[in-house]
Amino acid sequence: MNAKALKTSGTCNCGCGDATGPKAMYRPGHDARHVSSLIAYLENDVADGKKITAREIASLAKQLPSAPLQAKFTRAAQRFAANVAAKSAEKGGEAA
Repeated sequence: MNAKALKTSGTCNCGCGDATGPKAMYRPGHDARHVSSLIAYLENDVADGKKITAREIASLAKQLPSAPLQAKFTRAAQRFAANVAAKSAEKGGEAA
């Protein structure tokens, strides 16, 4: 095997600690894992009774290394916030 093929440059940005290739920031599929972990953070906020704000979504999106990944997270977070608001409206409560 080529020694260069085994060279790694760092660890995965999702937080798993796995090694990445020389040009990669994530292991395959782990970019989506990182987005999911940030959505889980929002879910925990909702469970704690907090409202999801556009400012919070923007702040969390900045933790991601690329504009396309930030946009992916932002869309997912907005869908999640809309679902929370719809469920709250069904129950007669305030929208998130």
